[in-house]
Amino acid sequence: MFVYNIDTSVDIDADADAVWRVLSDFSRFEEWNPMLRNLQTELAPGATVRFEVLREGASSLKLKAKIVELIEARALAWRGGPPGILTGEHYFNLEPLGDGRCRFSHGERFGGLLLPLVKGALKDAPSLYRAMNESLKKRVERKS
Repeated sequence: MFVYNIDTSVDIDADADAVWRVLSDFSRFEEWNPMLRNLQTELAPGATVRFEVLREGASSLKLKAKIVELIEARALAWRGGPPGILTGEHYFNLEPLGDGRCRFSHGERFGGLLLPLVKGALKDAPSLYRAMNESLKKRVERKS
């Protein structure tokens, strides 16, 4: 199976709990998040997640996924798409660094038979993930 990974991270001058509070407050995403809009879900394992991904120079993508990992103030991941055809698993991880700081890791793992056909559309995606990281960092550090 074809695989394409996007892996990004940023160190934030706030503890993991402070970052989690902002990251898990989906109703306020539009105030700071340049990547995801209209995110609707219950924060629970197996819950359906509906959201839009903003793309530079293109219309947004409306997607649906299921929460596959949830560890409060540590990890959140959701997976969507038809298995084996084209799937994406979007993840957010928080790693305490000590001294009230943490590392926010954020990315996605894409796979499936159709990946070679859409891989070109993903070439600019890492910059969007990094922009979300920086926006989260600014939002959390301003609140701390």
